[in-house]
Amino acid sequence: MSLFGKKKKKVDSKSVPDLPKLDLALTGACFGLLAMDVALFASNEGPQVVGELGLYMVITAVAIAACRAGARQLGAAVGTEEALAAPRNLRKFADQSWQLAVHALMTAYEVLLFSRNGWIWWTDTRTLWNQPWQSSGECPSDLRSLYIAQLAIWFVTAFSHKFVEAKHNDYFVMYGHHVATLGLVSLSYFNGWQPIGLSTLFVHDSSDIVVDLLKMVNYLGYDAKSGTFLAEIFFAVNLVTWLLMRTYFFTLKVIRSTLPKDFLAPGWGDYDLVAPLLSPQNSCRVLLLVLGVMHLYWYALFLRILARLIRGTSGHEAGREYEGSSNSEPEEDKKGQ
Repeated sequence: MSLFGKKKKKVDSKSVPDLPKLDLALTGACFGLLAMDVALFASNEGPQVVGELGLYMVITAVAIAACRAGARQLGAAVGTEEALAAPRNLRKFADQSWQLAVHALMTAYEVLLFSRNGWIWWTDTRTLWNQPWQSSGECPSDLRSLYIAQLAIWFVTAFSHKFVEAKHNDYFVMYGHHVATLGLVSLSYFNGWQPIGLSTLFVHDSSDIVVDLLKMVNYLGYDAKSGTFLAEIFFAVNLVTWLLMRTYFFTLKVIRSTLPKDFLAPGWGDYDLVAPLLSPQNSCRVLLLVLGVMHLYWYALFLRILARLIRGTSGHEAGREYEGSSNSEPEEDKKGQ
């Protein structure tokens, strides 16, 4: 049964670990979060919101299938001969294409939400925690739509990762990432943390656009070996955008709002430390601080790959290290089947 991790699925790397119990735990967590969200939406906001979540999930699934099919055609037409010799590259290009579409569309909608309130949540981070509707649970409809769309996308993404897509070397890492994202988005919405959630989602979605482009050109073989250097260019751009969005702006616009006043320097920090240590607000702040530390780790990984590029490693090979892929191709790819 596929639910228990037993279904034989296309595998893109020989080094994908066989961990059925972990697979079961992550799948159970996804279904548990879906059941929890449906119950909370039904009890707090009515069955129409549950229907809205279901509709968004159906739309997302259809859009993913259409985007993946179109991307396979595009990749087959424009990919380099060497890249297309390995079928895994075309599959991964198609899988990445709809993530690019999601990140671009979500970023555009997040910019729209910021613009509707004059970017006050971005320019004055003190306003992220003191909106009058946050304690009552009456989230503005346009901001609620963002959260429902994000939940729908990540639920479908998680289930697609489990039941549809080929298993990559980082299968369990990404599965855990999807479950953690669903948990954080759900916690943010049902605890009234939507403004800080909007800023966090914007930082992540906008910076992921360049990451998606980097992976996609890498899968098509557009690197130094092909003479285009697109993988190297996007990698260099990603070093800047990741540092800017996930290190600088995430610290300045998100982490700063989680710190007490004058915590690091005079005027640094936005709130008075009066809430109980284990309050929901402080729990959210701790989660965001942990996320900030994780960003520093990933940036260190980017710098490691940059060192490989400087030493002469091709963009395609460096990209494989970034994805956590095995250096050995599966037999099916060696044969070009």
